Order: sequence, then structure tokens, then C-alpha cells
Amino acid sequence: MFLLQRECGVKGNSFRHLTGLKNFNNLVFFLHIHSLCVIVSRGLIFHEAIELRFNFRLFFKLTYLALFKAKDTHGHLTLHRRKALFWWYLLIPPHIFMGWIGLMLDEIFFRAYRKQEVKEPLFIIGNFRSGSTLTQRLLAKDKVHMTAMHTWEIYLAPSITQRKVYKGLMYLDQKLLGGGLLRILDKYESKWLHSIPMHRVGLREVDEDEGVLIHNYSSSFLMFIYPFMEEMEPYLYFDKRVSERDKRTSMEFYYRIVQRHIYYTGGKQYIAKNPAFSGKIHTLREYFPDAKFIYLVRNPVDMLASKTSFFTYIWNYFNDPLEPYPFKDMLLDVTQHWYDNALEELEHLPESEYIILKYKSLVEELDASIRKIYDHFSIPLTTEFERDLAQAVQEASGFVSKHKYSLIEMGYSPKQVYNQYQNIFERFHFDLNGKALMAKVSKQFAEID
Repeated sequence: MFLLQRECGVKGNSFRHLTGLKNFNNLVFFLHIHSLCVIVSRGLIFHEAIELRFNFRLFFKLTYLALFKAKDTHGHLTLHRRKALFWWYLLIPPHIFMGWIGLMLDEIFFRAYRKQEVKEPLFIIGNFRSGSTLTQRLLAKDKVHMTAMHTWEIYLAPSITQRKVYKGLMYLDQKLLGGGLLRILDKYESKWLHSIPMHRVGLREVDEDEGVLIHNYSSSFLMFIYPFMEEMEPYLYFDKRVSERDKRTSMEFYYRIVQRHIYYTGGKQYIAKNPAFSGKIHTLREYFPDAKFIYLVRNPVDMLASKTSFFTYIWNYFNDPLEPYPFKDMLLDVTQHWYDNALEELEHLPESEYIILKYKSLVEELDASIRKIYDHFSIPLTTEFERDLAQAVQEASGFVSKHKYSLIEMGYSPKQVYNQYQNIFERFHFDLNGKALMAKVSKQFAEID
């Protein structure tokens, strides 16, 4: 073992991890490629040890629960549920495996990404259905300063190698087939993705990079395919309840993915919108010490009704829940945590490192809100971005979403919500007259969520 440690450069914590995998409960997937990864530079050969982590413990536990302990749960094995699991396990694990092959190839062909500085990443947080998608997609129009991950990059190509391959295929499609494959892709994208209500999804839209953590099975999104909250709920209270080992598994992976993306897109400021990051601000600051935050806050009456409606749609897509609106009490508690914990964490930071925007102000004063963000973080406005911003504001004018929901129908009452979030109502001067319809916003962004 000493020889392995000396010759392969496996040192410190990495070596202790490598020789300590006997305890299954601490099983983390390590791939050490040594003596095979050869980098030639100025006539010298370096042997590198590549360490990749996959949360096998959670993968096996969730799989066990889904297949053998689903009775009398929201994931009980109906025909619909069996079909969902069949397609999940047929497609997702092989796809994840290919993603990891791409990540390993990055270490050979694009290893310079590890030197990429992640400077002042901008995280848009707050509860779901509070305007984060609109804010991110508007800011991402600033091609000079900003970069964000698109859906196809998040789910299909987390590695630089995969992105290069896909770009090459698209180039060949244009040259040889006149874009025929892309037209077919657009057709199926319109059929499958654009039909999703409440949140516009498109392969070439920027979106929530929490999804990239599915590639190492540490994403809170897994709660939709695995509705077993005894395992998934800690990821909604990331700073407080996730073990230090699992935090490292998740955040080291995420940091490397962000590095890859910035390297691939030319070193711009990274912008991400992740409501679930409202529960991991402290951990984010450990990995991104100069991170900036945009916190969006919406009237809890509207936010909770919209979030419950949206989550229920997704749970029903993969499951046959035992009740019309599953996990209502959990959603009450989680949303309260994402209000209180996030605001408490932000107040420990210098005021220059975060900004709080109310949903109502964002919707009614879109241009002024975006300019306020740029001014607060001292980001220069380009002529091109000002033109795109003006166009977006014009498109937003006069649009009313068709998404309807009712707190009473869901089993909540305004009084119950007020008691749960009393400090939020008082701090931000919200009342209980939550609107039944989503606010006005451009169809380009589907809904303001």
C-alpha cells in the first residue's frame, strides 16, 4: 500500500478513503486511474490519480425502498409506477455512467479546467415559484458578463468531452443533413418538454443546475422519483442535516462541474438559480467564498399554493400518490426553513454580497429590478443587454398565466399559513390576499417561478 501511495501520488485523505471502503455504510464511489492517465508536457510524463465520487449508499438505499418497501407509501408499485421505474433504470444509470466516462476523459484532454477560477458566482435563491427562473434567464441574456448552464448541458453533457462531442454532431448535422436531426429534436422537444405546465423547459433554455447533481446521486430532485422523505428530506435542509461526508460528495462534484462550465464558456461570471440552495448557503460559502446571492421573497400564500401545485404535478408524473396533495406538512416546514434559514445566513454576510428582492417588485418593475441587481453588484450594463432587457420587459407586459390553484382545495388555510410564516408576513408587510393567478410575465419565460 505504501508503494501504491508513493508511486501513484495518492496522499492524505484520498488515500485513507481508498483503503477504508470496507464499511458499506460509508461506501462512496472512487475511481482511481493511475499510471493510465498520462500527460505529456515539455517531455515530462506525469501520472495523475483521478478521484470521482458517486453516492452509492443513497443509490442502493433508494433503489431498495422503491422496489421492496414501497407498500403504503406514495411510491407504491402501481402499473404507472412500475413503468416509471422501468424507464428510469433502463435509461438513467447507463446515461450517468457515460457521463462519468466523459468526466474522466476531461481529466486527460481538458485538465486545464482545474485551474479555472470561479470568481464571484451569483446564486439566485428563495422558495420555488418566486421568480428565480425569470431572473436567471434575463441575466443570462448578458452574453458579455454572464454564463449559465442550459438544460442539455445539465442533464445530457456535464463533461466538457460530451459537450464537444454533441457540438461536433450538430456541426455534422448542419453540413451533411441540413439540420435534419436538429429539426427532429425540436419536434420532440416541443411535444415532451414544452407541454410541462408551470415551468417552461427547453434543452437550450438556461435552467436549474441542481439537476446536475443527479449524476452523482446527491440531488434533492431525486425526491420526485423516490418519494421516501426519510432519505431525501435531509437534502432540503442541507446545511443542518446532511452528513459531512455526503456534503463533500455533493459539493466537490458540483464545484468541479462549475469549473468545467466556466472553462468551457470562456471564464465569465457564473449564474445559477437554485431554490434548494436556500438550505445550503453556509456550505456554498465554504466552496465559493466570494459568492453573491439574490434572494427572492414572495407572499407565502401565493408561493405555497403554487409550489404545492407544481410539486404535486411532478410527483404524479412518476408516482401514484395516496392523496391528492402529498407531503403538505413537509412543504410547510421546508418553505419556512428556506425563508428563515436563508435570511439568517444572509444577514451574517456583508450587505454588498447579497440583495433581497420582493416578487411583486420584480414582476411590476422588471426593468428597475434587474438594474438594481447590476448596480448593487457593480456589474456594468452593456448596450446589447439593455436592448434585450427592454424587449423582455415589453414582452412581459399584459401576460396573465393560465395556471390556477386554490389553497383551500389543497387543505391549507390562510390562517394556518399566516401562523407558520408570521415573521415573514410582518417583516415584508405581506397580507393574506394572495392572488389566485400567477403574476403577469412573458410567455417566453412560461411563468414567473
